[in-house]
Amino acid sequence: MLKEYKPSEIENLKIHGRTGKTKDPVTLFWSASGIEMNVKACEIRIRYYADFDVFEPWIDVLVNGVRYQRRPLEKGTHEISIWRSTESANGEEIPVRNIKILRDTPAMAGDASTTVQIEAIYSDGAFEKIDEPKMKLEFVGDSITSGEGCMGPTYEMNWNSACFDVVDHYAYMTAKELSADYQLFSQSGWGLCWSWYGNPAENMPSHYDNICSLVPKGKLEKLGAFDKYEGEAFEPDVVIVNLGTNDIGAFSDAAHDNAKAMNFDNTHSLIDGKINEDDRKILHDGAASFLTHLREKHPKAMLIWAYGMLLADDSPALTDDMSSLLEGAVSSYAKDNNDGNAFYVRLPLTEEDGFGARFHPGHKSHENTAKCLADFIREKF
Repeated sequence: MLKEYKPSEIENLKIHGRTGKTKDPVTLFWSASGIEMNVKACEIRIRYYADFDVFEPWIDVLVNGVRYQRRPLEKGTHEISIWRSTESANGEEIPVRNIKILRDTPAMAGDASTTVQIEAIYSDGAFEKIDEPKMKLEFVGDSITSGEGCMGPTYEMNWNSACFDVVDHYAYMTAKELSADYQLFSQSGWGLCWSWYGNPAENMPSHYDNICSLVPKGKLEKLGAFDKYEGEAFEPDVVIVNLGTNDIGAFSDAAHDNAKAMNFDNTHSLIDGKINEDDRKILHDGAASFLTHLREKHPKAMLIWAYGMLLADDSPALTDDMSSLLEGAVSSYAKDNNDGNAFYVRLPLTEEDGFGARFHPGHKSHENTAKCLADFIREKF
């Protein structure tokens, strides 16, 4: 018989991702946020609450590391089946299964109603302890780190919530390779210092200390999105920052055209095909400042700045220019702060056969990046 549990009533329930102090319900703000359980049961159901105006949220259900479900959530409160098996009916031994439920869809800065909450878990069995991971990883990034384009055909260019995937994805693959837990702090279109169309308000570092303050105020604010993030429950061993792609993208003609269409003044321009000196200083200082802040927050963590999965405006030279700038910022920070645990990693470029939907990296590219990062972390950690 199924028994209903509030999340707080399950001692061995693991919560992934930044969330508020309230655990009944568990609010999932970010991509890859969710719940995990080791459960010896024949049936698992959950009751969730979801809302949205435009972008319906999606979730993944993974059983023993294999994706069993990927589904959109309907508005309102609903019960859904997560797992059902026949061992009990057949008189067989019921094994312990690891079940994860993860939010695929990122925080929606353009949709003030987008909400995912786990209200209850129903089980006919027992919850058992989850082994501690060998490592904890935090990824800070943009659409690449949000998994945009990891789902869907390569010719699909429409922006929608279904195109995001946090399983067929470099952060998930890196964590799996290292037997690690991971969490994401990432937003499509946002950057280190400005967004893809040059908006300086849309930068990730300015929101790092809060749970999820880049969403519109209102409903999500009441759920704790703007509260200070108390990260004691997840102190990362490694922080991987993958920012810079949107910042350099703001220099493109397409970014300027889109900015004009939005009545926004994009002030970023190239000089002889390179980043101008004023913007170069802003980006350099911004990266060094963010690393300084990350070190204050995480005194013992390895800090990695990773960049290079997408070609900047179809220009290898411009991509190299941005890579050199970021590498120089990491080097300056490390020297100025005598920090020998901060590194720059140039990521493998997405080749023609490595794209997913929306001109974003697909499976092969994410796989190459995961191998690059996992190998580097193993070597340095």
